[in-house]
Amino acid sequence: MTTTTNTTASFITEPALFVQNLVHMLCDDIDADHFADRFGTTINHPAFVLGHTAYYAGVCIEMLGGTVTFDDGEAELYQHGVECLDDGSKYPDKATCIARFESRCQDAAEFLTACDASLFEQSAKDTPFVGRFETLGAVASFMLVGHPCFHLGQLSAWRRIAGMSSAS
Repeated sequence: MTTTTNTTASFITEPALFVQNLVHMLCDDIDADHFADRFGTTINHPAFVLGHTAYYAGVCIEMLGGTVTFDDGEAELYQHGVECLDDGSKYPDKATCIARFESRCQDAAEFLTACDASLFEQSAKDTPFVGRFETLGAVASFMLVGHPCFHLGQLSAWRRIAGMSSAS
């Protein structure tokens, strides 16, 4: 039996899964007690960043026709336009945040790999990205690679505010 690879899916999923390595590089040495601390600033803390990007990996799956089970209150805590909260008790702990991020990334990668390649060529006209991206493949690429990396830059800045060195 010959297996064919969905090339478009792999162009998205391979870098999307690599983002998990960047998350570990940025987060593994953060003290769990400070994971939801903004240190008196308005910068997004790691608990918010990972929750927000994990939430949108799930939204990406839904936009492509899949189903996702979101946690109670997840949309209210992480959807676009919601402010990062200073109250750390509103967020899961560090280990849970990282595990949820990894799980959603893995779920998205598995879903995309199972999709027919023609899905990625379909129009993005019925998405919030109309006018920004032409195809669902471009939307998925942004949501699973570009969007998380944008927010990981915030984590790099957060590390400096927290008095930490650059990630390595």
